[in-house]
Amino acid sequence: MMTDLDKNKTYTLDEFLLYVKEEERVELYEGIPIYMAPASFQHENVVANIMGEFRLALKGGKCHIFSSNLQVVFPFKDEKKGKDDVVVLPDISIVCDPSKLHNKRCYGATDLVVEVLSPSTGRNDRLLKRNYYEKAGVKEYLIVDHQNQYIEKYVLRDNTLNLDEIYFSENQLFSSTCFPDIDFSISDIFPLELNE
Repeated sequence: MMTDLDKNKTYTLDEFLLYVKEEERVELYEGIPIYMAPASFQHENVVANIMGEFRLALKGGKCHIFSSNLQVVFPFKDEKKGKDDVVVLPDISIVCDPSKLHNKRCYGATDLVVEVLSPSTGRNDRLLKRNYYEKAGVKEYLIVDHQNQYIEKYVLRDNTLNLDEIYFSENQLFSSTCFPDIDFSISDIFPLELNE
């Protein structure tokens, strides 16, 4: 069943949450609905590999790991543009404050976000969503390029997400800044047989 959202109209957060169906892959960028294309199997494999590493590292702790079915709501107000409200579906989110989780959504900044680049989402992930994550106060943002096999790590310092390091698959070990227990070999994230 399709949503009643019209991609040519703008919506308030309440309207968006009322009309969008739970199973639909649609985000809201400053009132504009953005439909998400289905991900490739390579994309999904990389997401699963990273989630597995996160789950092992954080097992038994207070933080929760979510895949792209978690709607993350940023109730922004932008008086200059006359627009507000952003809803995103990050590929992976880590949330350590359970008070942000209610009504099947996360309200406010997650602690860490991962976006795996796709041809249709790369520009949004690098520009728009990075800006939203920065404005919301996400502490660490990972952009994963599975085609070129590297991970960019951005860390929030002085309210700005700054590029901290780029990790390539040649014998490099990824290490999270915000979660010291998270470290893994980059080559384990990008299986060669799926990237050919």
